[in-house]
Amino acid sequence: MDDLVYEHLERAAELLVRNDEAQAHTALMAAWRVCRSPALVKACEEVERRLVVDGLAAEGDAGLPHGAWEDTARAMASHFAPKEEMSLASTLEYLDLVLRMLPNPQLGPALVLLSQVPAFQEPRNLTKLCLALKHVGPPFDVAPLQALHARLTPDNDSAGRLAFIIRLGREWVPPVLDARAEAALRGLSEAHDARVELERRCASVREEWLPRVYARLDDDAARLVMADELVALGDPWGEFIVLQCSPAPDEARVNALLEAHRSTWEAPLGPFVVPTTTRFERGFPVAVELGRGASMQPSFTAPGPAWCTVREMDWGRSADPGFGEAWFMHPHLRGIRRMRRMHFQAAHVMGPHPCVSRLELRGHKVSVFEPRTALQVEWSAAFEKLALLPSLSWLELRDAVPAVLRIFASSSLARKLERFDADKQGAWQLTVRPAEKVPIEATLVSEAAVGRFVEVLRAVEGFGTRGLRVRCERKLKPWEMQDLKQATEAYAHVEWA
Repeated sequence: MDDLVYEHLERAAELLVRNDEAQAHTALMAAWRVCRSPALVKACEEVERRLVVDGLAAEGDAGLPHGAWEDTARAMASHFAPKEEMSLASTLEYLDLVLRMLPNPQLGPALVLLSQVPAFQEPRNLTKLCLALKHVGPPFDVAPLQALHARLTPDNDSAGRLAFIIRLGREWVPPVLDARAEAALRGLSEAHDARVELERRCASVREEWLPRVYARLDDDAARLVMADELVALGDPWGEFIVLQCSPAPDEARVNALLEAHRSTWEAPLGPFVVPTTTRFERGFPVAVELGRGASMQPSFTAPGPAWCTVREMDWGRSADPGFGEAWFMHPHLRGIRRMRRMHFQAAHVMGPHPCVSRLELRGHKVSVFEPRTALQVEWSAAFEKLALLPSLSWLELRDAVPAVLRIFASSSLARKLERFDADKQGAWQLTVRPAEKVPIEATLVSEAAVGRFVEVLRAVEGFGTRGLRVRCERKLKPWEMQDLKQATEAYAHVEWA
């Protein structure tokens, strides 16, 4: 028996003890490639069932970040199963991917399934299938391949290749593990069983304490009791919670724990969040970013209890995440206080969320050919919908244009807010605080935007003309200053800074 087999198996056991299932699976796969024992295949599958991140899943794509499931051998194997909607082009692309991957025991039986697809009687497709089977290697069932060979016409150029693959599978003899390898495999099994028992005990602690944590989010007592019990069991989440609840946490250790376990701690949020972007506080997720692929999900499950601690949701580049008002109004999302980078059209999707107090809105670029009435109707509808949010007090409008400012200033939403911010990146900025002595402050960032800034100053008259403060970050020419002063004539009080 090759010494590499012992080394890989012993390393896999050590990695399981250290809670690193992904690397343990990698070590087991390396052992299988040296010695293709069926016992090693079984061990690989047992460890794989425990994986929830790093591109591997036990059951479907449950709990995985979006995109992780599609990259796994299990997903590829399921793709090769014959189905009515199978795309030959995509299947051939997956075969090319198989040839670039390291051999995996899941793929041999899956590739054999393609022998049932009539398109693989065509010589070019059959050649690619044979190359993939040779690359992955045995074991695989030769009976379906023999049936395919019997269906081939005498002039099929790939018949000889298929005969070679059939002989390769038929003559393969499973290797037998020696005593040392068997002992290493028993050690691996014991480590696996110990890990299962530890996870059962950790799950029991979480089951007992998480409902109490979610019921009293501002009280650290329950989460710290849970954390102490998890620390006693060796669960790194317990240490992470304790550190983040400390008044002076060890940031280096916090970052090291995040680096090692972030994916696992993000997984309960489901596939809608962008991996590695979640911010944690006091050991729990508080800020997430929605992924652009969310709308591609085949179904939308209700947000789980892990969302109870989330306070901030960033829409990222997703104009429409694909789920509707019922999802956003779910009780587990009642803790959301801030929405960032939400597209204005999504205001119709979110519904009258009871707790959102700060919202950052962005819109599409306005075309010179877009009818002004259409623009007014779209934005007016969005602002009136947002006016239904009972707790909203602060609105931020990004990449704004004067026409939209004018629409907003006349809306019912403008009259209920405590603060309004708007800007055009690199051009100008605007802040409106109705309760302040000088309620409107406008800043010119670029001298190239003087003309548009004049339009902004006139548009914001709709907020009231009691007072205005104008800031210029660039020195302007006399005639440009004259234009600005003319634009502010309607205001009772103007401050220049």
